[in-house]
Amino acid sequence: MDDLLPSYESAIEQNPWELVAKYLPSDDLCSAALVCQKWFEIFTPRLWGNPASHFGVQNDTVYVALTRFKRTLFWSRLCVRELTHTLHLPPAHAEIYGGPHCEWLRDCLERLPNLQCLIVNGLPFFDHASLLTLRHSSLWWRSNHPSAFPVFGLRLLDASGCSNATSTGLSEALTHFPDLVSLDLSRTIAAKDETVLSKLKFLRNLRVLKLRGLGLRDSDFSIIAISVGTRVRSLDVRENHLTDGSARLLLNHCLKETSNDFLRPRSPLPPVRHSRPLGETDIFGTEDLDAHLRKKLTQGFVGSLAIEEARDVGVTHLYLSKNSVTVEGFSGLLRSRRLQVLDIGTPPTVLQRPQNLLEEEEEEDEDLILPGVEKLTPVLAEYAAERMVYLRINYAVVTEDAPVDRVPSLRAELGGDLAKYTPSGAHELEATEPPQPELESTDNAIYELPGDLVRPVELPLSSPLTEATQTSQESTSLTKDVRESMKVKRARTPTIEVTPEKREIKRGPAYAPEPVWSKLPLSPVSPILDISGGLSPIANFMDGATRTSSVSSDEERQTITKPRQNSTYYVEDRRARLDLRQAKENRFHPGMIPKAHTLVLTDVPTTTENPEIVRRLIQFIKDCAEEAYIARLRAKHTYALPPGRSRTIAEREYARSLFALRRIVFEMSPPQAAPKKISTSWRQYPTKSSTEDADSEAFWEAATHDFSFFGDEECGLPNAEPGRHLPLTAMSGLMLAPHRPAPAPKSRQPNDDFRPVFDVVSEIARFRNDRKAVYHGAMQYGEQDPFVEDYWPGDISVVRKPIDSDPGHVDYYGNRYESGYLYR
Repeated sequence: MDDLLPSYESAIEQNPWELVAKYLPSDDLCSAALVCQKWFEIFTPRLWGNPASHFGVQNDTVYVALTRFKRTLFWSRLCVRELTHTLHLPPAHAEIYGGPHCEWLRDCLERLPNLQCLIVNGLPFFDHASLLTLRHSSLWWRSNHPSAFPVFGLRLLDASGCSNATSTGLSEALTHFPDLVSLDLSRTIAAKDETVLSKLKFLRNLRVLKLRGLGLRDSDFSIIAISVGTRVRSLDVRENHLTDGSARLLLNHCLKETSNDFLRPRSPLPPVRHSRPLGETDIFGTEDLDAHLRKKLTQGFVGSLAIEEARDVGVTHLYLSKNSVTVEGFSGLLRSRRLQVLDIGTPPTVLQRPQNLLEEEEEEDEDLILPGVEKLTPVLAEYAAERMVYLRINYAVVTEDAPVDRVPSLRAELGGDLAKYTPSGAHELEATEPPQPELESTDNAIYELPGDLVRPVELPLSSPLTEATQTSQESTSLTKDVRESMKVKRARTPTIEVTPEKREIKRGPAYAPEPVWSKLPLSPVSPILDISGGLSPIANFMDGATRTSSVSSDEERQTITKPRQNSTYYVEDRRARLDLRQAKENRFHPGMIPKAHTLVLTDVPTTTENPEIVRRLIQFIKDCAEEAYIARLRAKHTYALPPGRSRTIAEREYARSLFALRRIVFEMSPPQAAPKKISTSWRQYPTKSSTEDADSEAFWEAATHDFSFFGDEECGLPNAEPGRHLPLTAMSGLMLAPHRPAPAPKSRQPNDDFRPVFDVVSEIARFRNDRKAVYHGAMQYGEQDPFVEDYWPGDISVVRKPIDSDPGHVDYYGNRYESGYLYR
């Protein structure tokens, strides 16, 4: 998609051994490469393309394999070393005796000239010493490149979670990688330093930058925004301490179309437009740009990427969740109309006031309540409808209504007529009103029409048959009077007699279709109309016999009508009904972002006592089904698609362009962590039982605070002896006389405060299974692409986050210890 087109020979050549090579293990690849020269050219790139994938994952195995691989580089041929494009070292833990020597990084970069991907995330020996060795090149490099600064052609560097790296080492390494396209320094604390962040301005091709979990603040982000400018397309700064000030820095430096590129000349750029440029939809419209680049660069050698040659338009993929950015900050970012991917998450709803320690009086300052994500609903509908393809936001945007009351403006209106021209010496005229002419008070004569001709007459109470008989009699008497008057006139003038002939109906393909008169009233949205459109005045003066014959012929002949779904009126009617219902619901709807492919709703509760939350989530899925069905119907009626065999594929793509949502992800809120038990012993043992089996552990866990085994005894004698206790009422403590029995216990009254608890996932799954069962049932009856109300063909995923109560401790060598003793 992003690369140059392949040649004709490579496109038509089909070598089956190239397809088989990726399924062979390392030993078989080594044996197959020694068969012949042809097989050597086929299987060797699979061995040397990503050599670290054959190292294994265990600690000792990885170190031994890396040491042997580094020694192999000194005597291997250049044509073989040029086949390596990716070096992905697994994050194995270092042992006490140490890892490889610090020259391993320099030797790999110098001996692998075409290396384009280096993935060392969580690697303990990607440390200060290995990074500083890049400052001084080896003797072999200086002999081949005299008086040349060592620069390497890396295009992807993943150094996330490298706790042993230092700011000095990282700043030194970045100067040797000027062609980086993707850089990941997440959770590498040394990358927070100003010297490292300032080196970003020298990476002229940087398009993806990930700085997650570094504890960045607005002062640190100001250096990042100025350094990267508009070159970076995807920016990941999640899990930091950024505020609305960082959002303003993004708007000022990273969300612009124009840029001043003074580092290297480029080809003439296309004109700057406010809409999405042609050809960039497929390149940058993907949801995860980092994963797309990693897949392209780690699968093989790649030429010039389209993302590198594209013009600088600023950040389009922004990940800002788990920060202190409020709804107002996100609203300003959305109004720029440039974001295609936005990760909002759950913005803060409470702003804590800073505590002033100098005040002597202790005053309880109330926290400032901030609006929720439901305030972003109108902003998303207005500014994110054209470009947004991925949105991650709190679930309240779907279940809560957006506020409708606007905040009154604080601007005051000035008094006086400041806009009027009043020259000096002007005098105001007297307010003399001209006399209004008054009509004469003579009474106007009112004439009344004679009421003899039009007189209201009450109809007699009779049956419809009697009324029809009377009406026919009256019409017969009227026609007799008219005929007698007409006979007098006809006697004076010559008459022409016309003999009526029997009407012959000609049927067949050679004749025009005859009009069909329906007895049922036509719907205004019905696509089938009669020949007169239902409004012809001729129908009122037709002969009774002709109308009776046409009606009888309709009853005898079954007319074939067009399905209602094949009419554009039907589609527009469904669209109007959906818009009318959604206009009454002031919350987020799927039609507001029709270009989005994935919608992620965060912090969805697992259980709730409010059934309205479940109902609105299900209604959102129903709206997705309705939007998809309307888009599919519109694709069938459009004239912009070509006919023929490709019509079905074209309709599917056109429907996705109208409504592109394919996946909804529910990220459930994590369950509440159980409170940790407080132990008074000086040593906490890992197990409670000596056998260490699951049943014994469960028994001792349940019996930790259970003392029901011990009764109420005194000096070994039970207090509850038979016949020696007082007749006390249970749980009352009152003494009763022996001749008076205890009152009957009262029936337990139902608790009015009790509310049923709904499982959100179970309710949604029940609704989805019901709709899927109806759809599959219609498919079994032979229907092609049947329509089922409220059935959405998209995917719904549920993500449950476990609680990591004891993540453990990582030492200098990368070893993880849990519970104070357990080694991993």
